[in-house]
Amino acid sequence: MSLFLGNILDGLLESVFDGLGEFFNPLLVFGTLSVVSGAGVLLTKYSAMLPVLVLLISLLIGFGAYLLIYYFLVIPMSNAESSASISVQDLVGEVGEVITSIPEKGMGEIFISRANGSRNETAVSFDNKVIKQGQQVVVVEVKDQILYVSELDEM
Repeated sequence: MSLFLGNILDGLLESVFDGLGEFFNPLLVFGTLSVVSGAGVLLTKYSAMLPVLVLLISLLIGFGAYLLIYYFLVIPMSNAESSASISVQDLVGEVGEVITSIPEKGMGEIFISRANGSRNETAVSFDNKVIKQGQQVVVVEVKDQILYVSELDEM
């Protein structure tokens, strides 16, 4: 419900609430309404307070929940990275396996497996030596999105 109504409200009210930024977020609005409603039901059922006092206390609890959701969910989520991909520059020092042989003066392909995913990359021999398929290599440097690799010696 929040997702559906949030998308509709986001589209309809986008220009109206542009100045408020993330402070008027469907997650915040519907979360706060849920907390206010729940607090109202619980206070009405389990206390003998006047309805006006129940409403005021429920609104205060809802405002507190609004601030907590905003500062502990919305702000951290908006600052989070939206992608788990890494730059090709971050592959320097990584170990991979040759999947397409790398000629002395030409390009081949290597496979690098990491915790956040695997990738195939174009590679050139750093030492200008032939590196056969299946050999383990280490990435020495990256130039123009091409990995320069050297054969990894077994010890």
